Amino acid sequence: MPVNNLQDGLFKADKESLYDFQHTIKDGRKNLGRNFTKDLLFMNISKSIYRNAYMKDFVLLLQNILVKYVYAVTYLKIFKSFTVNKNYKKVR
Repeated sequence: MPVNNLQDGLFKADKESLYDFQHTIKDGRKNLGRNFTKDLLFMNISKSIYRNAYMKDFVLLLQNILVKYVYAVTYLKIFKSFTVNKNYKKVR
């Protein structure tokens, strides 16, 4: 059974819940900021590193971990506030 991507099955807890989508469908927010989950490291590392396929996969793996660390700060902000739902994602 060949694996197409190194990240397949690594982070199963990252899946979005359908129930969370139901609560945020009517939330019309503006000025949400830049979505850096796809290009956090790609914009800051030299392009010559991405020529090697193994290094590109490794940087993608590191990027997912760094994005989790960045989102951990918002999780801690929500943890302090007992009036906000624990699955709330729109914290600055």
